[in-house]
Amino acid sequence: MLDRRREQRWPAYLGGKISFSKRFSAADCLVRNTSPRGARLVIYNGCFVPDEFDLSIPCKRVSYRVRARWRRFEVIGVEIAHLPAAGAPVPLHYVRRIRQLEAENSRLKNRLQEP
Repeated sequence: MLDRRREQRWPAYLGGKISFSKRFSAADCLVRNTSPRGARLVIYNGCFVPDEFDLSIPCKRVSYRVRARWRRFEVIGVEIAHLPAAGAPVPLHYVRRIRQLEAENSRLKNRLQEP
């Protein structure tokens, strides 16, 4: 079988939320794999989901505008419709979290070096 994927995909088992119609309609979904430009979603009655919608993954604290690329029974392959521009500002809570993790990493390295 010929694999036409342009990018590596990573298996996932994440809860997601699909919203559309100006966020008046929403449905839960399961994110089964991800790549830098898309994902595979499992959703009950996916035939009622429009071609373009919002996907949020709460445990990763991310939200994307996505476009359906293919559909099968209760499975939708999506691509991210609007990628952030290169050099776009990083949200402040990410910067704070990175600094917190770097400090924790430094403390752990110091503990490992102690006799």
